[in-house]
Amino acid sequence: MSGEKWLKITFIAGAIIALLVLVVAHPGRRSYRQLATAAVKGANHASPTSVTKETTPPLARLAKVFFLPEADPGYASKSHPSSRKLPVANGTRRIGPPRAVTSRSEGEFISPRWSPDGLELMFSKPGYNGLYVKGVEGGSLKELTDSRHVGYKSTWNPDGTVTVQSNDGTVQRLNPDGTPVDAPSPLEDSSYVGAFTQEDKVYYRAAAGEPARCVSEGDDRFYGGVVSPDGRYIAYNGLYTGLYIAPLDGSGPPIYLGEGHSPSWLPDGSGIVYNVSIDDGHQLLASDLYLASVDGQTISNLTQTQDQIEINPSVSPDGRWVAYEVDGVIYVAPLY
Repeated sequence: MSGEKWLKITFIAGAIIALLVLVVAHPGRRSYRQLATAAVKGANHASPTSVTKETTPPLARLAKVFFLPEADPGYASKSHPSSRKLPVANGTRRIGPPRAVTSRSEGEFISPRWSPDGLELMFSKPGYNGLYVKGVEGGSLKELTDSRHVGYKSTWNPDGTVTVQSNDGTVQRLNPDGTPVDAPSPLEDSSYVGAFTQEDKVYYRAAAGEPARCVSEGDDRFYGGVVSPDGRYIAYNGLYTGLYIAPLDGSGPPIYLGEGHSPSWLPDGSGIVYNVSIDDGHQLLASDLYLASVDGQTISNLTQTQDQIEINPSVSPDGRWVAYEVDGVIYVAPLY
């Protein structure tokens, strides 16, 4: 063997040995067991996102299953959502000056949702009682129905009708003026298409008659699945852990965003707007609106207000506006 070839082999072998030493000795690299253990304990350096980056999918999934706030010695109580992981804002998105759509003289309203054409908002009274509609640019307040507890699951349809779903399991479609399209009918489990909650788990059914697939993972009481407009992702909540985004095709584990409620998708499916609230176990003390990218890597605090408690956001069909509520008044603001 020539001296030149021997020199090359020696150089390559030395480089490989040096690389192995760096990999083994690198203080930031931990074993799968260490990563999962750190996630269970709620360590700051091993959030579910970092576990996803550093492990194979099955182990990342295992770490997520056991990421529970109760495992953190500093965890206070399940009745205190503010003890969950709070987001760290690293994005630059903001909303502009808000404009009130409703007034105190008209009543107290919650949970706004946009009409398909983006010209009206539908909302309920506290307790999700009744459904009411008002134009974004003003006009008179219209009552669609005064039925109790129908506001949480009711939705606008692309044709402008509203599907009203009550707590007793019946559904009915209403015209924009509140007149019925059809009679109330029981909702058959096998015919329900989309996301739904059953026995503290979130399921998704792509088409009527198909088997539903569970999309939530972990030891929590999950609820509130909202599917992205492109049908690729679902955002849902854990009662004790917070907000998640998961791919509907099961191609990866859920992404844990931490504290968050009421997700509303951007129309292109690139992220969600939601509220992050702090409470004392009895009432809200503070709340801001946030925007998170679908991969959870970029998070923007949209409001950053000290004297306002913004909750229940809804993104307009064109993605240019956000509707939300503050102390019973419905507002809209441009999204920048």
